Amino acid sequence: MRSERERRRGQTILGLLTGVILVLVPLVNGCSSNVAAPELTVEDIPRFSMAGNFPDHIYRMEPGDTLQIRYTYHPDMNQEIVILPDGKISVQLVGEIPVSGMTTRELEQLLAQKTSENLRDPEVIVSVSKFAERTVYIGGEVEKPGTIPYRKGLRPLQAIISAGGFRETARADSVILVRTGGSETHFISRKLNLTDSTGGIEEPLVLAPHDVIFVPRSSIAEANLWVKQHITELIPFLKGSAGVTYRTGP
Repeated sequence: MRSERERRRGQTILGLLTGVILVLVPLVNGCSSNVAAPELTVEDIPRFSMAGNFPDHIYRMEPGDTLQIRYTYHPDMNQEIVILPDGKISVQLVGEIPVSGMTTRELEQLLAQKTSENLRDPEVIVSVSKFAERTVYIGGEVEKPGTIPYRKGLRPLQAIISAGGFRETARADSVILVRTGGSETHFISRKLNLTDSTGGIEEPLVLAPHDVIFVPRSSIAEANLWVKQHITELIPFLKGSAGVTYRTGP
């Protein structure tokens, strides 16, 4: 089970991402629903691939990962360590060091350098024996908003289907993808048109761990919401009035 500190970190990241989405999807005026993120282009795909912290590519360690640290000629120094929520580990002869965001190769070099005064020609091998929980967040106009497990090769439409699929009020042509790469401060976003994908055309990119997908409302849904918020709920005599009808246009 996840520790309380890990759960709180997850809530912090989710809160940040929710704020990001609110910036990307402006408040609705009348019936319009405009999404601020630029359209995804072919030129964007390499940048998105580099920004994703894929476990099978050049992986940068994250809190919750379990590390195996082995010294070839000094087995008494071997350790199995879980990276703490603050991104640090505590290593023999070295003490507490921040490792979140580093590759295993970078950590091997750092430990070899820091232990060289006490060990003769230290050879260090670092591997990730267990990855922290990997999820993708799906929000907005889907049937079951929330997180789903990340898996290699997962595409945006597959993730949305795993979240129950589009609601009738969804805009499949303006789905927002936010890629965080596990960072709480840096992200990139693009708008995806998934209407072609629903017809069987393969989507241009795969999802990465910690990606956020947000499905905005259609203009019709926004109009109905506007009526509900500004008319039905604000004019008491309309509530529960039998036979009352209203129109959203001329």
